[in-house]
Amino acid sequence: MESTNLLTVPGDRRLAYAEYGDPNGHPVFYFHGGGTSRLEPLLLGDEVFIRLGLRLIAPDRPGIGQSDFQPNRGFSDWTKDVTFLADTLGLDKFSVLGVSSGGGYTAACAAKIPHRLHSAVIVSGAWEFTTADLLKYKRWSLILIKHFPWLYRASMKLTQRSLNSPPDKLLETFKKRLPAADYAVLKSPGRMKKSCEALNEGLRSGTQGTAWDLQLYFRKWDFNLDEIRMPLTLFYGEDDRNVPIDLVKQIAATLPTTKLVMYPNEGHISVVVNQIEAIAKALLSE
Repeated sequence: MESTNLLTVPGDRRLAYAEYGDPNGHPVFYFHGGGTSRLEPLLLGDEVFIRLGLRLIAPDRPGIGQSDFQPNRGFSDWTKDVTFLADTLGLDKFSVLGVSSGGGYTAACAAKIPHRLHSAVIVSGAWEFTTADLLKYKRWSLILIKHFPWLYRASMKLTQRSLNSPPDKLLETFKKRLPAADYAVLKSPGRMKKSCEALNEGLRSGTQGTAWDLQLYFRKWDFNLDEIRMPLTLFYGEDDRNVPIDLVKQIAATLPTTKLVMYPNEGHISVVVNQIEAIAKALLSE
């Protein structure tokens, strides 16, 4: 299916999206992770979604990939883009799947447009972080994004340059930083190359969109989690080094409609690849 589709949304902004899987399958809006783009589902491959009977619709968020930047946006603004895209595609109901930094956008949809959703699933999702959280769990890279965004944007430019290195060589530089499960997934033939393509595309128009996207996680969210009344399923790996699992458990415990599924020996990236069957089952369940 098409990896680049362009739509003009209210405000005269361009929204780019890709489609994967079975065009007649169950519609799922896929919200990509931080720094990446609508090309992220290629890490699994079209044939996986076809086999599972899923039609994946993956939009670039504002300022990322080929979508225009939207000043001062919050998580709730994204629900308007999603519903406009769904209406354009003739979809009354659909599921939402947020991976990593796509998690907050899935939570916003569950809170604001539950009447449009068949199901809502978050995999390795990020949540609202305070400085105290970041210090407690020693997430130094996140502290950089929160307090020194200009320095983070400079580091992203350096990262973009490194993406031109041979994928195997680049993967080796990550070996000591990644959990074994994440490394094994990215080492699969062609997967690191696809990851680099998704990251490169995310930074196509610069670092402004990606930086804004991630900084939303360190500000007061523009909706309350207690607005969520529909079932919400969370999938996480116990070896996740990006999102503090203790914090995830605390948040899940406060949401009565949430189901938390944990996997030993899975990391931040590997869950969506290795547990896609269980994720698909949750998406298809109403």
